[in-house]
Amino acid sequence: MKRRTHVALLAALVVGLTGGCADGKEAPSAGGSPSAPPSPTASPVTPGPPWHDEVPPAPAGTTVGKKGTPCELPVTFSVPPDWKVKAVKTSAKFGEPRVGKALMVCELDARPTGAIGFLRVWRVDGVAGGAEAHLKHFLDAYSPKAADAEYRRLKAGTLDAVEASYLKEAGGTVHDRAIAVSSLYGPIVLSLDTPDTEELLPAYQLVKQSARINRD
Repeated sequence: MKRRTHVALLAALVVGLTGGCADGKEAPSAGGSPSAPPSPTASPVTPGPPWHDEVPPAPAGTTVGKKGTPCELPVTFSVPPDWKVKAVKTSAKFGEPRVGKALMVCELDARPTGAIGFLRVWRVDGVAGGAEAHLKHFLDAYSPKAADAEYRRLKAGTLDAVEASYLKEAGGTVHDRAIAVSSLYGPIVLSLDTPDTEELLPAYQLVKQSARINRD
């Protein structure tokens, strides 16, 4: 199913994880190699393409994931002020919002701020392997352009994670992003879905840097 079709089903952060495991010691898949060796206390810092770690996070608004929020998740993270947060449910017309074995469970909508785009949270089920295997499965189903994605291990907030960056279009310079974070309760993927990745990158950085295990 084409990427725009998934937007229509619900109208993208991008995040397979280790199911029930938070040690983040997965071996890299053949789809790419980490930019730096994993560390329990530090993450790689790579300014410029493809990671743009120099981009500061957006100001924090609400916290998503806790009990009583629109999306109750196994992880929590901050989103910028005025973003619309909603749980994604099965549609009688379109069925489940799935990409491969990834089920969309939460959608963060930037449109109330005047920007266009989404950060979407996915649960990946029935995929063998660790965080990178879950993330690669999601990206293979989500976008054919992700075949040449670069992968790296890092910390997303306090969580072990694997992040992917891949060109939005052949011959371009703008990279789409997705990240898989380790959860005690199951695999979670966060994807950035926007026509202007650079505009929403600060929001993506905020979500990534504020990620925590939900202990409610």
